[in-house]
Amino acid sequence: MKYIYLALISIIAVSCSKHTGVVIDFAELKDGKVEIIYQDPDMIQARDYERVAVSELKDGRCEINFDTLQFEGKRKECTFTVFNEEKRIQATLPMIIEKGKTIVHTINGLDDYVQGKQMINITYKGSKFAEDFSVFWQGIKESFIMLAEYSENTSLLEKQVVAYKDFIKKYPESGYAYSILIGQLQTITNEDSPIMKYCSELSNDKSDNVWHKYLTEAYKYKEIKRATSSTLVLTAQNLQGDTITERDIKGEVILVDFWATWCKPCLNSLPKLEELYKNYKDKGLTIVSVCIGTPVNDWLEFSEKNPFAWQSLFADGQELTQRYDFNAIPFVLLADKDGKVLKRGITLNEAEDIISKHLTK
Repeated sequence: MKYIYLALISIIAVSCSKHTGVVIDFAELKDGKVEIIYQDPDMIQARDYERVAVSELKDGRCEINFDTLQFEGKRKECTFTVFNEEKRIQATLPMIIEKGKTIVHTINGLDDYVQGKQMINITYKGSKFAEDFSVFWQGIKESFIMLAEYSENTSLLEKQVVAYKDFIKKYPESGYAYSILIGQLQTITNEDSPIMKYCSELSNDKSDNVWHKYLTEAYKYKEIKRATSSTLVLTAQNLQGDTITERDIKGEVILVDFWATWCKPCLNSLPKLEELYKNYKDKGLTIVSVCIGTPVNDWLEFSEKNPFAWQSLFADGQELTQRYDFNAIPFVLLADKDGKVLKRGITLNEAEDIISKHLTK
């Protein structure tokens, strides 16, 4: 009887034990290597990381047991990368490891991802947090796709702010929303962006979350950059090889367009620049296109075949991207006749509204 009793306890203990693990279900990719890493803000700043696990994707599936993994709190918020060298696939996505839970990560949309049509799809199941994060991630991902075409779409950015607020309020200890928001903050140049305003609000809040501190530091850095880029400062070369500085550029309103010969969106914006030049050049608008990130000979060759009606210059892209805090082109800024930057990181349509109001005072 004693042995039966002990056996019964053993059965109950096994049935009540909670397994910690993850499942990756990637039916469209039969095989590949899976690497899971963890980084907190201190690790990121030190360019360090923890390799949590390395495994293989077989027949589109991978299961990893984390019963022996030691971590603080309820969850370990990681990222995982799926590699397939033969198909040249590398996708990095959030991975949720939650104590006592098996979190299923289901991936699809491989063909569109490979063709560059959209970000890869992933959903999460296995816990309330996983399901809530899945909804948050899907909404943020979809808005990022649309923002790739309309970078300063205010309504989309406002929807993102709502999504960030809701998720952070529900899971104040989580780092996922903060880390995504920090990455987005670092690419924004429009000071009036809803994301910038939200980060300002967050930076004034109190929080024990280490990611909150990291976001606050990132926002303060943006503020410093805004102050140091408030005046037009420029050193460039014209088509004749002469050095041109901001002192040589005169106009009631100065539009500076940073571009490159290989940049398709830059080239697509040329008709709008031509329209602005035609409509406002006699009212005091000066346009300067500054080519960056291109070999000088490519710029000269392009300029010979496609001459601009306005001034075309060539400059050191590294210096200018640091000064004006941007990492994507086309990048447009407006300055007044005294060289004070009115707006930066705006679309040409937004620029036209400001130009029109400024030149019709």
